[in-house]
Amino acid sequence: MEPLDAIIISPQVGHATLALEQDTTALVIHVGKEFFQQFDPNFGMYQFVIRSNQSNRHNPFFTALRYHAAMMMLIKVNGESSVNRMWLEYHYLALTSAAYSEIDAVKSIHINSKPVDMTVATFDKMITYIDENYQQKIELEDIAKIGGYNVNYTSQFFKRQLGVSFLEYLLRMRLREATVRLANSDDAVAHIASSCGFADIKAFNVAFKKHFHTTPTEYRKQAKEMGRKTKLHDWKEIISTQEEDIIELLQSCLPYQPDYKYKIELDEANQKLQDIREQLESVVKKLQS
Repeated sequence: MEPLDAIIISPQVGHATLALEQDTTALVIHVGKEFFQQFDPNFGMYQFVIRSNQSNRHNPFFTALRYHAAMMMLIKVNGESSVNRMWLEYHYLALTSAAYSEIDAVKSIHINSKPVDMTVATFDKMITYIDENYQQKIELEDIAKIGGYNVNYTSQFFKRQLGVSFLEYLLRMRLREATVRLANSDDAVAHIASSCGFADIKAFNVAFKKHFHTTPTEYRKQAKEMGRKTKLHDWKEIISTQEEDIIELLQSCLPYQPDYKYKIELDEANQKLQDIREQLESVVKKLQS
C-alpha cells in the first residue's frame, strides 16, 4: 500500500496488519457487523476486501472515504458538544453507507463452507486464542483442536479467512508487539524477543530483518529519534491527533466536497446565469426600442 491508500475488510474475516517502515501511520475505523445487520440481516455471511491502488486511489469513492474519516477525527479534536456529536454521526453514516454500496457490488459467500464456518464463531475462537497466547508456543494442532477440524482443513480455512497462513499471522502478531516494545521501552532486545514468543534472539533477528530490512537495535534507534508523542493501548501504539503533521494530513483530505454541496453550488451558478441572461435580455430590449 502507498500513502493515502485505503482497505476495507469484512469484520467477520480476521486480518493481521504489519507496517514495514518506521513511523507508518494508519487511520483505523472498526465498524462491527452488527451495525450493518440492522439494515442487511445477511451481512454476517459476506466476505470482501476492497482496496485502493494507483488506478482508483483518487476516484470519488475513496476520496469521499478519506474525507469523511478525516472529518470524524478532526471533529473529535474539537471536543464534545451536541453539534459535534450530530456532525460526527452524519460523517459516520455517510462513510458507512458509501462503504456498503461498494461492498454490495463485490461481496461473496463461500458456497462450500460448513455451517459452523458461516457463523464465524469458530474462527473467532481461533483468532482469540492466538491473540491471547502468541507470546507462548502455539502449533497449528492447537488451533485445529479449538475448531474440531483436522490440521489440513484448519490450515486451508485459516488461509481462506485471513489471506495469510497461520504461521504468518502468528509471526505478524509477535513482530507487531516487538516493534511497539522497541519504540516504547528500554527492555533488552533479547528480553523483548523472548516475551513476544520467539524461540531465541537469533530467530527474532532473522524474522525482524526479513520483514523490516533493518535490525531491532537500529529500528529502536530510529524510532527514538523520531520522538513521536504516543501512548500504548493493548500493545498498539496510538498517535495523538494533536501532532501537527497528523492534523495537516487530516486536513489534506478536506478539499473534497460531497455531491450535495456541488449540487447547491451548481444551482446557485445556474441562478446567477439566469439572472444575467434576464438582465441582458432587458438591455437588448431597451436598445431595440
